[in-house]
Amino acid sequence: MKRHQSLQPISRQHHGGLLTARLLQHGAPPYKGMPTTDAAKREYVLQFYKEHLQPHFVLEEATVFALAGAFSASLKQQAEQLQAEHRKLEELIQVLPQATDAALPDKLHEVGQLLEQHIRQEERVFFEQLQQELPADKLRLLEEQVLQHSA
Repeated sequence: MKRHQSLQPISRQHHGGLLTARLLQHGAPPYKGMPTTDAAKREYVLQFYKEHLQPHFVLEEATVFALAGAFSASLKQQAEQLQAEHRKLEELIQVLPQATDAALPDKLHEVGQLLEQHIRQEERVFFEQLQQELPADKLRLLEEQVLQHSA
């Protein structure tokens, strides 16, 4: 999907999220250089969360979600739902260290499924509507905000 340049940095970050999401799900094939055991996957996703997901969530919420929420009721509702999914993902990831060995595969799968669904919703629905509805000046403002926040 063609992304407006204001959303391109965020969309690029989604690629790593989708790979991580797939890695965590049941039946995932081995990926070169990626962990293969459940314990190693847990450590990987905890590190990925700290280094990538947390800053990504802050970026989206401070820029895209804030602007969308101020623009239309439909975009605001979607932004609120996506932000609620951020909180749910944080909750699911933060309890992974306490998961028993028996429960860990299902807990990882749950994180992976929600993360994949969340990213696909943002990309296929929310970002599409956002770039169609926001006027050019708002998209320029969004681009400036994303660049400032990423600097």
